Amino acid sequence: MTIKTVYQTDHLGIYVGETVADASPLEPGVWLIPARCVEVKPPVIPERKAALWDGERWQLIDSYQGLTAYHTQTRAPIVVDRLGALPAGYTLEVPGPEQIWTGDRWIDDIPAVAELRYQEQLIALNSACQREITGGLWSTALGERYRYSTELDDQVNLTGMALRGLDGPYACYDEQGIKVFRPHTAAQLRQVSDEFTEFKMLRLQKVADLTVRLQNARLAQDLTAINAINWESLPV
Repeated sequence: MTIKTVYQTDHLGIYVGETVADASPLEPGVWLIPARCVEVKPPVIPERKAALWDGERWQLIDSYQGLTAYHTQTRAPIVVDRLGALPAGYTLEVPGPEQIWTGDRWIDDIPAVAELRYQEQLIALNSACQREITGGLWSTALGERYRYSTELDDQVNLTGMALRGLDGPYACYDEQGIKVFRPHTAAQLRQVSDEFTEFKMLRLQKVADLTVRLQNARLAQDLTAINAINWESLPV
């Protein structure tokens, strides 16, 4: 045999892989061992461990190099760039939003999570309310069913037409979605305006009632209740 398997280490003595030593052409039985190599085979290396040659034998040491760790106070991530134990105050466990570290695991910080979800739900409720208010109104003021646009500009225009108390054309959509300026009497315009006012107030009252429910759940730090409150949970 003219070659022999040996075990390469890096400048710190950490095992990095196998290589070969050649037999000495001048001294029978002598092997030309490459630099930083040893003849002793390292042990099986478990996950998150490294084999270190201490000059006499292999030792298994912690190795988290290249892994992401999280600070147990700030949750800020770092990529571990050295061997050995994790830096003090870090864990490999991935935190969830607003979670806190208890010493061995992350748990939800209920007050913080409840406040976060409260704010998210409040925004969602107000957005849903505005979508309905500005999403159009169906009315039979003309005898048949037509849809009237209710964006903010449309609301101003409709109110202005109704306050004038005059007959006049006003745009609306038929069942096929075709928009046409159709003649309206003053009474018909007033009817559409009144119907929209009621339509809008019902939805404003709904969002107010849901907001009160949400605030009560927030005060109780009842995350389940906060999550359950949505626009569909209360009929108009």
